[in-house]
Amino acid sequence: MSGRGRLLAGLAVLGIGVAGFVTYSVLSGTTPTTPTIPTEPAACKPPDDDLRSTSIARDERANGASEVTEFVAGGEYRVTRCDSDGDLLVSQTVSPIRAPDGSVAVIPTKIERPASTVSVLYGDPDDPRWAADFKEKEAALRRSTIAPTEPPPRPPAAVVPNTPAAATAGRRSAQVASDACTNGQFVRSDGTWKTRSYNYRINRARFNFNATTIRSIVRGHTTWDATRNSCGLRDITKLTSRHLGSTSAAADLNQPDGHSVTDMGSMAGTDCSIAIACTIQFPGPNNTAVETDQRFNTRYRYSNTGAAGAYDFQAITTHETGHSIGLGHANSSSALTMFFQALTGTTQARSLARGDVRGLRARYP
Repeated sequence: MSGRGRLLAGLAVLGIGVAGFVTYSVLSGTTPTTPTIPTEPAACKPPDDDLRSTSIARDERANGASEVTEFVAGGEYRVTRCDSDGDLLVSQTVSPIRAPDGSVAVIPTKIERPASTVSVLYGDPDDPRWAADFKEKEAALRRSTIAPTEPPPRPPAAVVPNTPAAATAGRRSAQVASDACTNGQFVRSDGTWKTRSYNYRINRARFNFNATTIRSIVRGHTTWDATRNSCGLRDITKLTSRHLGSTSAAADLNQPDGHSVTDMGSMAGTDCSIAIACTIQFPGPNNTAVETDQRFNTRYRYSNTGAAGAYDFQAITTHETGHSIGLGHANSSSALTMFFQALTGTTQARSLARGDVRGLRARYP
């Protein structure tokens, strides 16, 4: 028997297997050592630690980085990328929206990074200005979209957000309101207000000091405070928004300054380049919110009356404020205020639908 064979046999007599966790250096007489056991890479989790689907794909890379994709009904998905410690790098919610040519465009409606969450509200396919901007930016939008970890289990299908362009504003309102009081969908987003209240200011100069517009914006915020809806649902939620007046400060699209501001301005070169409006929420510890900024895009037309061809200030603010208080986009019906594609010529989104109210109650029980 060789020297190695005699050694292994001796270890066997001692009851120590060659594959055991404890080894001894017999020749040198040194103390026992425990070999290093490779650690499993930290699991990549979505920013809010809330998996939205049981249909999930994961991938781990050689450098320890990883990603997870959740496939949601209707062809929507959320893909989250993490570093080797499992910490967030970026997360995108990618949704099938209706493009102006009637096709389906699968593009980001929400982008989450460690320091901010950006929610993008896209425009009306029948709005000529938005349609032109979409055509110009579509290729860049598709390039910025993170592909799912593996192909989706079913092809995407966009919810038709309106009737044909020839429809009147009244017919459009009737169409989108058809399931407002029966559709209960809502989506959580990270960041709620721990004190159940938040303060904000409006840069009135950006709205030409129009008092009616300022009132529309304020009322969009208070819609959630009062649970204003047309479904007969009671206000049982304690939430308070406080308008502190005007400011010369601008909404922050990248870095927080500790002040929540609503303004109107350019979104060129940002994640919101063709958004009708965007909300940027800056998170605090334990999924709380510390600042929320809203911006209307100067490229598009707005009104306070639901005028044809214009987006309604109050309706858009109501949608954006849903993000400010911790709700994400709904993808099942344009009857929901939190639907990710806005319409011109209607005030429908001023009033919360059943799913919006359910979301409000879930976030502030």
